[in-house]
Amino acid sequence: MNKAQSNRMRKGSIARGAAWSIGVLVLLGAAGLGVSVASGGGDTTPTGGAGLPADRTAAKKLAFDVTTTANGELEARDKIEIRNPLDQQSTITQIIPEGTWAKKGDLLVQLNTDDLQQKIDEESLRLESGNADLVAAENAYNIQINENESKLRQAQLKVALAELALRQWQEGDVRKKRQELTLAIDKAGLELERLAEKFRRSQELLQEGFISKDECDRDEVSYIEAISTYTTANLAMKVYEQYEYTKDEKTKQSDLDEAKSELERTKLNNEIELASKDAKRNNQRASVTIMKNRLEKMTKDRNAATIKAPSDGLVVYSTSLDAMRWGRSDGPLQIGQQVYPNQLLVILPDTSEMVASVRVNESLAGKVKPGQKVSVKVDAVGGAIFSGQVDSIGVMAESGGWRDPNLREYSVRVTMDAKNAGLKPAMRCEAKITLDTVPEVVTVPVQSVFNDGPVQYVYQPDGGHYIRTPVRVGRRSETLAEITSGLDSGTVVSLREPRGGEAIISPWNHDDLKKLGYRIGEDGKVLPEITAMPASAPAKAAQKDEDKANEKSDKG
Repeated sequence: MNKAQSNRMRKGSIARGAAWSIGVLVLLGAAGLGVSVASGGGDTTPTGGAGLPADRTAAKKLAFDVTTTANGELEARDKIEIRNPLDQQSTITQIIPEGTWAKKGDLLVQLNTDDLQQKIDEESLRLESGNADLVAAENAYNIQINENESKLRQAQLKVALAELALRQWQEGDVRKKRQELTLAIDKAGLELERLAEKFRRSQELLQEGFISKDECDRDEVSYIEAISTYTTANLAMKVYEQYEYTKDEKTKQSDLDEAKSELERTKLNNEIELASKDAKRNNQRASVTIMKNRLEKMTKDRNAATIKAPSDGLVVYSTSLDAMRWGRSDGPLQIGQQVYPNQLLVILPDTSEMVASVRVNESLAGKVKPGQKVSVKVDAVGGAIFSGQVDSIGVMAESGGWRDPNLREYSVRVTMDAKNAGLKPAMRCEAKITLDTVPEVVTVPVQSVFNDGPVQYVYQPDGGHYIRTPVRVGRRSETLAEITSGLDSGTVVSLREPRGGEAIISPWNHDDLKKLGYRIGEDGKVLPEITAMPASAPAKAAQKDEDKANEKSDKG
């Protein structure tokens, strides 16, 4: 490694400012994060001890805390947000002064309801008309029921009459007709026999000279007429049985079938008419319900336009919070100002219990855990410091906005032991979060640690020169670095990078590096650390392959 590279690495080590890592070096100074250390004992001064030059120091066993500083503002743990309850734009006609301590039931904001009242009046008229239409629809439905019953009775009566007519014809008219025709045939037959016998005797008497021929001829005419009458009677029976009976039967049956069909049509028409009236009735009923609900909603909105305090609390305008958080200065809420639906108007924070909402860079968010100790400094109350602990960490990172679009920070909520301390929302605060507590371990100042690719090392004095000693570095603070292996307590190291000619740069001994846990590839180069990777199946497989490669390298 040349001197220029060493200088760059040393400068990077000194400028880390807010560095913290486990197994790997994480540079956080560029993100503007501060990390500090609180020693558990011993001298933490990054200069040498007794008998050592100012540019040297001895490794020491120390316990220290790894912390990070985050800025933010105070907010009430519990707060009530008062928003515009209307579904339309409105204007403020009355508002309580900001900073007032409101009591439950006090008027906070009065919104203009003139347009809403006009809509309520119009909807009330529509509802009255709708109720009248509903009554008419109900009556039409009931009338239709009566009409259906009447039509059904008439159709059923026609069926009954047709059945009676058919039965009357079958059991009365047909029998009567057949009896009449049979009687006519019998009568004609008897008359024919009588006249035939009379005509025969007349012929005998004519031959004997007892009667005149004229009288005999009259008997013959009577006989011929009797034959015709008898033939006609039989023909009438035949015509009736073959034609008139069938015609009358079909006519009567057709009348009955038609009556039954009319009954079915009446039933279907009744269902259709009743369903139509019922649909109109239900539609009108639904329309009235909609109008009622709309009127109730409007009335509720009109009443909600008078916004009262649901509980006691300090009145804070939403515009004040926007100005503090986002730098917007549209001015405070005032009478005549237009507000939009669901717009945040007033906040009633419970100032008896405050929390700090601070922002931590995304590179440190994974180190912040609920329950970690925090000290919160509030300049607005004389720089007072309050103890607390991490309550929660935001799920999603927040962007730095147009000022720093590449910045990603997580919101951290810190509970504070500061009841009744006179704190107010939006006060600026500085929180020092204890990320980790390192027990007594071997430590050196962070400026004593240098990097050669994946290898971390320190400079040890060797006569008038310095030699590189590889080490493994664990946790870091702003000033101290934990040495997990490669260096014992009391070992003297350099606080600076040697000047030209002072350092003896020798190639790394692979055996020494392996003892420290470094991994050597097949090409003889030190492999980068992967300890920060998740222990997933692919990572384990890669680790296994690299271990095999190291074994082959050792055998070679």
